[in-house]
Amino acid sequence: GAAARIQHHAGAVSVGHGFGATRRATHAVGRDVRARTAKVFDDARDHAAHDAWFAAVDRCVAKVDGGGLISVTSGDGTADAASTMTAAANHSRGYFAVVCLSAYAAWRAPQLACARVAALAAADVHMTEASDDDDEDARKRRSDDAFIERATCVCERGDFGALRGDVHALAVMCRVLSELSCRRLPGDWDSFERVAEALKRVADAVRGDTIDALTPQHACYLRVCLKGKMYSEMMSSGLFDAPRAYEVNTSATGADATDFLLYCYYAGRAYMSLRRYDDAVRVLLDAICAPAMTVSAIVVAAYKKYVLASLMTSKARAAPLPKYASSPVKRYVAVAKEFDGYTQLASAFDKCDAVALERAIENHAEAYAKDGNSSLVASLRHAWRRAKVRRLARTYVTLSLRDIAEHVALSTENTNDAEALVFRMIKSGDVSASIDGVDRMVRFHETKASREDDVAAKLHERLTAAAELDARVRKENEMIAKDAQYVEAVVRAEHQKHKAVSMDTT
Repeated sequence: GAAARIQHHAGAVSVGHGFGATRRATHAVGRDVRARTAKVFDDARDHAAHDAWFAAVDRCVAKVDGGGLISVTSGDGTADAASTMTAAANHSRGYFAVVCLSAYAAWRAPQLACARVAALAAADVHMTEASDDDDEDARKRRSDDAFIERATCVCERGDFGALRGDVHALAVMCRVLSELSCRRLPGDWDSFERVAEALKRVADAVRGDTIDALTPQHACYLRVCLKGKMYSEMMSSGLFDAPRAYEVNTSATGADATDFLLYCYYAGRAYMSLRRYDDAVRVLLDAICAPAMTVSAIVVAAYKKYVLASLMTSKARAAPLPKYASSPVKRYVAVAKEFDGYTQLASAFDKCDAVALERAIENHAEAYAKDGNSSLVASLRHAWRRAKVRRLARTYVTLSLRDIAEHVALSTENTNDAEALVFRMIKSGDVSASIDGVDRMVRFHETKASREDDVAAKLHERLTAAAELDARVRKENEMIAKDAQYVEAVVRAEHQKHKAVSMDTT
């Protein structure tokens, strides 16, 4: 029955529409295929329908690469359905494989929505849906594993030229691929590397020659890299440590506001993993200050990371949100109880109060663990000591190691810990000082002024970036001024204004 039903769905498409040569006809058939194949998954208990559908998708995937990617054993009427879908794949060179996989992704996406929010808070810890002895959920997990394999194959070998008019199907598939990969793949590096490389290939294909364009695959790629701890690959990919993504074109890439927020959030987490806290603050602030009518779970998670990252920078303080941040976000940050633990951490840093810092860490330990920030909060103790030493360097010229240990809440009986702390800070360039090992004294030096050449180079870089941004803003203004909907809205507003003035004068 399952095989007959999938054959009926696929056959009805081929009879009712045919496969014309135009891209519009291809996408029309794709929409129908997506709608019809999605019906196969309406009943999660029908495991035979899942098997029949994936067997047909196997034939589509095989056609993407010219044949032979996956060995498929067709039976119980599945061969006819697979033949129909293979014909579609042959016509579109992988388009229908993406369409059919996006049908499964769309069916699973609502069920994974809550898990995505939980993953944001819990730093993508491994989660299971149910015990292995639950037959229905076990079948669902097998289908998820099958989806991961087939979607990865399509991303690795597909020709995405036919997708230019339907990038949303590809976006849905990649979002669920990254979601399921982070939850279902084993913890070995090779598994995540394959999925990450496949997602990178899709991102490069979707953005084309526009290097600064944001795609849905950006956030998907960063998430998989973070899960697999692939930091060096992420740095060299060109999707992470690159100029900001200025171009967000929904019709061309399928990216939406959620993709932008997730990209900033995962990029901020990646910078924090690499201990580049200033960059983390910058990109997390992009997510927090994005225009919004309501507060999303992504912004809430980003703000918590923003506070922690700010305290780990050389300034060691969480600056208030800028004026251009959305009003709903600023109001929520000011009144929400879930930020109390983070506000107390920032206050302890501002006052340089070690007792208040320990009290905040102890009182809100459960909240930090729930947010997945326990390890980051624990590292704040070391960040606080470094901030305290920087303050001492600005105040004193000479100070004993015993006094430094007392100021930074280390043991005064044995000053080796204080000496090691100051030595690491000298080595990293946080402070300019010298340690007298005989007298156990530390002499702080004035910070050397930057060379004129360095200052000139930085000034030139900032001016160039400002000029480029100004050119972008002018170009966007010109495009908006020429937009028909904008002109119509302006004319309508002016007409209503003049009408109101005329009524007042009469």
